[in-house]
Amino acid sequence: MRDAGGLVIFDEVQSACGRTGKMWGYQSTEVVPDIVTLGKPMGNGHPISAAVCRADLCNEFRDHEMYFNTFGGNPVSCAAGMAVLEVIESERLVDNAEQVGSYLRERLDGLKQRFDLIGDIRNNGFV
Repeated sequence: MRDAGGLVIFDEVQSACGRTGKMWGYQSTEVVPDIVTLGKPMGNGHPISAAVCRADLCNEFRDHEMYFNTFGGNPVSCAAGMAVLEVIESERLVDNAEQVGSYLRERLDGLKQRFDLIGDIRNNGFV
């Protein structure tokens, strides 16, 4: 895709901030994205979102486009996002998602061995 000029974009709206047992859902793959979009988990209920990209992409956009957003980077949203990141780190929530997700997977695998009606089980952490 990149050879053809395309970009790899990962939508982390559901999987970011440790829910998969890793900080970012894409870390469970061998792919490094050019752009990552995220939102819901960033503010723990406060409306906040972000797009993260390689510096060269951001610089290219900035050099050729005029962009303005009245809500971009306001202090309340920034404080909410920072508070969420601090809690994730201080309470080791990424590790907790990995541990509890592994426990859940073990229990589901045990049920699958007992009941034929259970099909494929997939999970990464809590996702």
